[in-house]
Amino acid sequence: MKLLKYLFLTLVGIAILWLLLCLLAKKSYRVERSLDIYAPKATVYEQIRLFKNFTNWSPWHFMDPNMKISIEGTDGEPGAVYRWESQHENVGKGYQKLITSTPVRVDYEVDFGLEPSPVYFILDGDSIKTSITWGMDLHLPFLMRAGGMFTDLNMYVGKDYENGLAHLKKYCEALNPKEYRGFRVKAVEREEAWYVAFRDTVAFQNIPQFIAEKTPLVLEAAGKAGAKPDSMLTGMFWTYDTVLMNTNMAVAFGIDKQMKPAPGVEVIKTGGNAIIIDFLGDFGKTAEAHMAMDEYMAERKLQQIPPILEEYLTDPTLEPDTSKWLTRIVYFVKPLEEPKK
Repeated sequence: MKLLKYLFLTLVGIAILWLLLCLLAKKSYRVERSLDIYAPKATVYEQIRLFKNFTNWSPWHFMDPNMKISIEGTDGEPGAVYRWESQHENVGKGYQKLITSTPVRVDYEVDFGLEPSPVYFILDGDSIKTSITWGMDLHLPFLMRAGGMFTDLNMYVGKDYENGLAHLKKYCEALNPKEYRGFRVKAVEREEAWYVAFRDTVAFQNIPQFIAEKTPLVLEAAGKAGAKPDSMLTGMFWTYDTVLMNTNMAVAFGIDKQMKPAPGVEVIKTGGNAIIIDFLGDFGKTAEAHMAMDEYMAERKLQQIPPILEEYLTDPTLEPDTSKWLTRIVYFVKPLEEPKK
């Protein structure tokens, strides 16, 4: 009996402590994330105010594309309700109700099984760039407030917000690509690829001769290794020295499998986050497109990871019109590293 008594008193003590913690704990927690999107504010606004557009960017739709959804009322008008139901443990079921909607702020009420909480989007921008903030004042039911003291809700919910904003950015920028010096820059994910290449430092005026002389050597090395070229001729560039008037570059071909380096040639792997420009014109007149890449990277605080690729996708022996020659310029990129203090 004493054991049962002590157990009962212990449980009562824990319950009282939990209730005291619930009384002392915060009732709500603010979660907020922001991002710059290089698309008109009107484009971004349409994506966040209309429930029918949520499938384009919502992080929870990416978790479960097959979730059941329904829209009640007039989409985009205050009072419209969006309901969802999913078997995915991180999605669950709930509703989202539009409260107010203006081009600078959209407010919702959201309930995903805890307690209705206000969610908002704040927009600031113009026809080129939009700064968006996605926030929530997460309300917890009384008996769950103590648990909030021991859970990093900002990180837990904020991770989904970060993913959602990233999807929104990608979608909106694809709808309205900004031009740089007349070129559209596309952000892509390049799959891992292998190249066989001959690399050297070459004077600018000798680049055509270098390509002509080394192309057969590269193809021969691939053939001896049992690798088949699976791309058109590619130029790779590590440096561009306007003082010495030369470039460290390679003549390369993509190959269908990894091979061991052969005498005189290298095997180079590429892949990852990249930006591309498709350039139409003479292969030797891509300078303006490269300057467009520089402007794009500067605006988005990116830095280039060598080498730069120029993929010559048109065979000049079959197409004499240089205005129809297609060069795909590829820069592999990463966020610009802040200088160390």
